[in-house]
Amino acid sequence: MEQEMSDQSSPSTLRVFTFSPDWGLPTNGPFALKLLAWLELAGIPYEQVVENNSSKGPKGKSPWVELDGKPMGDSELIVEELSRRHGADLDEGLTPEQRALGFAWRRTFEEHYHQVLEWELLLHSAGAAYMREFFGRVAPKPVAPLLFAMIWRQFRKQLHARGIARHSPEVIAAKGRADLDALAAFLGDRPFLVADRPTTADTAVFGLLAPMVFWPMNTPVADHAKSLPAIQAYCDRMRERCFGSKAQLDRP
Repeated sequence: MEQEMSDQSSPSTLRVFTFSPDWGLPTNGPFALKLLAWLELAGIPYEQVVENNSSKGPKGKSPWVELDGKPMGDSELIVEELSRRHGADLDEGLTPEQRALGFAWRRTFEEHYHQVLEWELLLHSAGAAYMREFFGRVAPKPVAPLLFAMIWRQFRKQLHARGIARHSPEVIAAKGRADLDALAAFLGDRPFLVADRPTTADTAVFGLLAPMVFWPMNTPVADHAKSLPAIQAYCDRMRERCFGSKAQLDRP
């Protein structure tokens, strides 16, 4: 499948708007990474358009797509719509128990672990330093510091409202490590979460795990993820299965 990063496409091309590639991944956005992984496994052609200003999307978040010339946000809703249109079902043949188990893992990482990822990326000193430099690369120099400060305040407010930022850094790290330890114990020698092939749950969990496994910053939960062989092997396996040569395969 040919993947482009441009703003030119035919009207029939599925356009996927994501944050920039980084860390050997086609995007540094966890939900955009989930969506791209799903598209690759489903065999649906798309054009990736890099857009680091998520406020341009219909829900003010990344990713979003253009379907029939109209924008659509929310990776879960996008997957459901594309599944219907293309008859693509990564969960075909799964038992009800397998579907339920995959759903539980997906919700754990999308709703809880996601908060830990955002805290380490935006509020932890090492993550914040990296993101400050990132905005310096992708935004005009006069506005980059202001843009970072605005986003930092926004995420601090959101994460406090959602609960995770009400805790001390030590408690936040313990919560993130607990999620990882549970997943590593469950994975064991399993190649994927609930089947011998990747399913929808794998694209979601991989999307949330891979940024922390592959980013170069030393943050507590990301460092713990890197220390768990089952987690590292799972992310390597998913990256290779979904993106192969499209991703830079050297670990930072």
